[in-house]
Amino acid sequence: MKRTNKKGGAAIVAVLIVIMLVAVGSAALVVTGRYTIQASKVADAVVKVNSKPEESSSEEVSEVDDLSSVVEEPVSNYPVKSTNYQDINIKGMTANSAILVDADTNEIVAGYNYEKKVYPASLTKMLTLLVAAENIQDMDATYKFTSDDIDPLIEDNASRAGFEAGETVTMKDLLYSAILVSGADGTTGLANAVAGSEEKFVELMNAKIQELGLTGTKFVNASGLHNKNHYSTVQDIAVITKAAMDNETCREVLTATKYTTSKTKQHKDGIELTSIVAQRIEGYYVDCDGDGEADDGISIEGGKTGFTDEAKYTLSTILDDNGHTYICVTTKSKDELKSVEDQIAIYEKYLGGKASDNKDKDSKTDTDTDTSSVSEVED
Repeated sequence: MKRTNKKGGAAIVAVLIVIMLVAVGSAALVVTGRYTIQASKVADAVVKVNSKPEESSSEEVSEVDDLSSVVEEPVSNYPVKSTNYQDINIKGMTANSAILVDADTNEIVAGYNYEKKVYPASLTKMLTLLVAAENIQDMDATYKFTSDDIDPLIEDNASRAGFEAGETVTMKDLLYSAILVSGADGTTGLANAVAGSEEKFVELMNAKIQELGLTGTKFVNASGLHNKNHYSTVQDIAVITKAAMDNETCREVLTATKYTTSKTKQHKDGIELTSIVAQRIEGYYVDCDGDGEADDGISIEGGKTGFTDEAKYTLSTILDDNGHTYICVTTKSKDELKSVEDQIAIYEKYLGGKASDNKDKDSKTDTDTDTSSVSEVED
């Protein structure tokens, strides 16, 4: 009879047990997913990020990349389509993109090309207003203009409130001048006062864009002067408008009709500023019920205009409907009056029950819509 090697048999049994345990453990990982593995990688990554440079390796880089996956994404502030959403379809409308948003419910009532990238022109200044208002602690603090501030604006033929080199004005003056008369001197003063330069201020603007969760906007200046890398969408502008209206200081500025700046040596009585929006909408009214008269309790409260040769006429307005707030944004309208008429047509057709009542009554012709700026921006 052959003698059995008992020690060798025990070793084989032990190996078999280990194999079974590994198999069971692997099955457990498959069932529970890869989070246990990832958690260990994240822990290792945190340690290795803080290790000395010579200890790093290509493997460590990939593990650090895994760490980025646990960073929370910005919360999107985009409105959602309402249950009664309609595509904007209005004969004679000249805007190449448009959106109507119920600001109280954060829903899109109606829209057309609202995710297309376009040039916003001075609608940019609403974000400048918001970022400045959130960073200014004292509205009576002052800023002194220099020739380096004013001369480039004159060369660029930028719209200005009329501040001069050597003039000292308050932060409040700068806010109102940037919005009411679309003053690039106002945005220059705000940028320098808040961040030390326009470049640094634009970093704050783009950080705010990320905070709002906007994906279709990038700004390279604080005024909206044309740049092929400076773009947005009407949907993004609507979100910016809403965010500004949620800020008490910004709301006051956006809905003001007149403001007089501080008295200075250069302007002994100050500069009287009149809202361009208020001037544009004067004589117009909103008639949703079609009786030929202004509807009770419905009025355009304010907003922001914009224009460059490339962007044409852009407009964002805030409408109050008996305590309910709506925002309408349009871009590339044919002229300054058409931009107002485009928006009033949208308000009248799509507010309340008008959307379902008037669906498909009118049609937008190809000649009414110019989408050249869309392709230009996307290029």
